[in-house]
Amino acid sequence: MSHPESVKPVGASPTKPTVNILAQEAKAFSVTRLADFLDRSGREITDLYRGNISWTTVLRRAELVSAPAAPGEQELLKRMHVFLHADDAERAGAYMRLVADDAPLYGSLSERDKTLARMLFFNLWDKAGGFTSYEEGFDALREQPAVRSEIGQILTHLMQGKVLRPPMPLAGPHAHIPLNVHHDYNRSEILAALGVARLGGQLPGYFAQGVLWDAENRTDALLITLNKSERDFSPTTSYKDYPLSRTRFHWESQNSTADTSPTGQRYQQHVQRGSHILLFLRADKDTPTGKAQPWTLLGPATYERHTGSKPMAITWSLHHPLPDEIWTSLPSAG
Repeated sequence: MSHPESVKPVGASPTKPTVNILAQEAKAFSVTRLADFLDRSGREITDLYRGNISWTTVLRRAELVSAPAAPGEQELLKRMHVFLHADDAERAGAYMRLVADDAPLYGSLSERDKTLARMLFFNLWDKAGGFTSYEEGFDALREQPAVRSEIGQILTHLMQGKVLRPPMPLAGPHAHIPLNVHHDYNRSEILAALGVARLGGQLPGYFAQGVLWDAENRTDALLITLNKSERDFSPTTSYKDYPLSRTRFHWESQNSTADTSPTGQRYQQHVQRGSHILLFLRADKDTPTGKAQPWTLLGPATYERHTGSKPMAITWSLHHPLPDEIWTSLPSAG
């Protein structure tokens, strides 16, 4: 089989993707399904989600889709990259049911599935999208066949193509939260899962902090970025955070947190006070494609000791040891 100059056969090193190159390849292979394109082109799925590229954008540029774009489609297609880190069957399955043609109504869902639905909602509209109810948002999503199809194709590909980590659901006081230890989540999903993100309240698109007190679940969620570049972190926010071992983590509080302050006391006495700590970790702020990198949930932790004040240098004891695939990828693990 011959290939156009810009189309590389499987096994070759694909040309750096632009929407025009990807469209030429899709047209040459005459494929409209994402999985077929990835199989024929030898490309990684991340090649299709650089900048504002998406699979539907490629198909429209290649004139392989005849149906007109629904109002609002273009903005939603810019959010398709937020599904690329999905790595657990519960979340993927819930999202796929919610984007299906026969998707259940939000009001008919169980409480756990409503939480997963809100995670999907804020993935698509991290600043609420102008909606006043989740029902309104999902009604609008039903009018987006191309977007729903693309989400379903992304998740199907990820679930079929990955060796998934075994599920390790949160337990005890966090058992109702649909997050799995050692799985990846973005800011919208974390805030929605904890019940912090909500319409009429805190919206993920306006949340930039690395610490969060979740009063409803009596939980401090710590969102940690290991490698802090000068571009993204000022000298006053370049906290020294790093694993000490597979079960111990060194973390620095905000500069304003004294060990005698209410927050500092809560960190130290969380066990006695009946509150909890959840650690989330990512290596860098952005992925190689320039998108925000998700966090891996390390799970619950217990205060062990601290030194200093403003900031406090706290050692947390992890309830779940870091598995090999996480531990060996960390800078300090070498």
